[in-house]
Amino acid sequence: MLRRVVIGAAMACLMGGVAYAVDEPAAADNECTAQLTAVEEVVHDKIESNAMSEADAEKVNELLDEADALCTEGNFADATATLATVNSLVAKGK
Repeated sequence: MLRRVVIGAAMACLMGGVAYAVDEPAAADNECTAQLTAVEEVVHDKIESNAMSEADAEKVNELLDEADALCTEGNFADATATLATVNSLVAKGK
């Protein structure tokens, strides 16, 4: 009986720890992802409407990949700066 109680308590502690770790998403990560998604949509629209040259589109896609990697790494300041560069390139392509 004592063995079942100890196993039950251990399982509760293990499951509680996992739930606690997963329960708190990073707000900055969500904001970075939202910014990245918004910029990707604008870029996609520009590429679909042929408003950008192939060279500019390739450069913008490389920068978007870089910004995505920076968001994933948690480097939100550099990701935001990279997205600002993408925005300026897209605006130049008008």
